[in-house]
Amino acid sequence: MARYVVTGASSGIGREIALQLAAGGHDVVALGRDRERLEDLALRNRRIETRVVDLRDRAATIACGSALAGDPIDGLINNAAIQHNVRFDDPYYDVEHIADEVDTNLLAPMLLSRLLLPKTPGRPFVIVNVGSALACHPKTTSAVYSATKAGLRMFSDALSVQNRAGAVRVVDVVLPLVDTPMTSGRGKGKISAAYAAKEILHALEPGATRIHVGKARLLRLLEIIAPPVAAAIIRKL
Repeated sequence: MARYVVTGASSGIGREIALQLAAGGHDVVALGRDRERLEDLALRNRRIETRVVDLRDRAATIACGSALAGDPIDGLINNAAIQHNVRFDDPYYDVEHIADEVDTNLLAPMLLSRLLLPKTPGRPFVIVNVGSALACHPKTTSAVYSATKAGLRMFSDALSVQNRAGAVRVVDVVLPLVDTPMTSGRGKGKISAAYAAKEILHALEPGATRIHVGKARLLRLLEIIAPPVAAAIIRKL
C-alpha cells in the first residue's frame, strides 16, 4: 500500500481523508495545527502518524517538509485552507489575515510539493490540490481566498504540463460548499466532509487531472453554456 501526507488533518475534510486512507490500508502522515485533535485522530487508526505544524509559519512548513523528504512518500494531498469570509475592505480584515490565507492556501502547497517530490527520476508520485469553485468565479466576499484558489488551480495545471510525460501526476479537485467548521453558519445544500473526502480520493486513481465534486459538476456545465449564470451563483455563496 501507499504512504500519503495530508495537510489540514485536524478536522473537517482533511480528517476524513486521513481516516478513509487508513481504513483502506494506506499509511498516512497527518499534518495539522491542533495537537489534541491530531492525537485523537492517531488513536483511531494505527496507520496514522501525526505531526503538528502551522502552515502559516513558513520556516515550520519548510522544516516539516524537509524532515519528511527523507521518507518514502507516495503522494501529497494539499487540503489545508483558511478563509476569511469578509470584504477586502472590512476594517477588521488586516494584513495578517491576508498573509495567513496566502501562506496556508497557496505558498504551503507549493513548498511541500517541491520538498516532497521524489529525488529518484521515474518514481511515481501524486499531488492532489484541493481547490474550490471560487477559483473560477469570485464571490462578493473572500477576495484573497478566491485568489489563492485560482493560484492553486494554475499551479496544478502548470505542474501537469511540466510532468506530462513523467511519473509525477497532479490533480486539481473542484469542491462545492462543504459542511466544515470553515463554512459554519452559511450556505445551504452543503455536502458532508466524509462525502467530499471520498470523492477527493478518486484523484488518486490513474488518469485523473481535474475532478469536480457534487454541485461543482453542474457549475462546470454552466461555465460552458451560461458563464454569467455560473458567476452569479458563486457570488452568492
